[in-house]
Amino acid sequence: MKRFYSNNIQNNFIFLENEEAQHCTKVLRGKIGDKVEVLNGNGKLFVGNIFNIQKHEVQIEIVQILKEEKENANKLSIAICPTKNPARLEWFLEKATEIGIDKIYPIISERTEKQTIKTERLQQIIISAAKQSGQLFFPFLHQIQTLKEFYNSTTLQFSNYFIAHCEDKKQHLKNVYKKDETALLLIGPEGDFSKDEIQQAINKNYTPISLGNSILRVETAGVYACSVVQILNDE
Repeated sequence: MKRFYSNNIQNNFIFLENEEAQHCTKVLRGKIGDKVEVLNGNGKLFVGNIFNIQKHEVQIEIVQILKEEKENANKLSIAICPTKNPARLEWFLEKATEIGIDKIYPIISERTEKQTIKTERLQQIIISAAKQSGQLFFPFLHQIQTLKEFYNSTTLQFSNYFIAHCEDKKQHLKNVYKKDETALLLIGPEGDFSKDEIQQAINKNYTPISLGNSILRVETAGVYACSVVQILNDE
């Protein structure tokens, strides 16, 4: 069944707009009467029938709520430095969304080479990955900010705070993360966090952790961490 995304729900109708409407009618050739699925990105999967089609809008009549989750099961959030090659960050967002991640904070550290992101494109990648994988809760993508701004302006409430870096020996994430608890993980740029940045995180009660013996690419580290936390919470 064709699957779409919209959080525009009024009475017993869902409205697809802009890209989603175009995708429905122009790409997938949706017609009035077709049965479709719609995710609202906040815990619900609807089934409905296409009721009306306009140039930039598709109206869907809700038939039933097929799935519903009251609480986001994704417990890990990641603050990550953008990669020099934008495609690698896009790959991370796609895979992390498929596996399950709560929030994504793009951050700029001392050694971050790429200091801009295309937020709208990344948001579309998240939506596409969530639709494909059936994630009921979509991850929230924050605006890019410096590490200092991240510390100063973000009100965070997590059970665990971690920082992954390549300095010294540390405990593996799987040995310090506690099942079903929320966690925030900092992942640095290609050149890693500086020693000052690592110490600053430790001073703010972030626990240094390892993601294995290999030196991982930024995006690989992010996906690996998502997988570890998801496996632990699925046990």
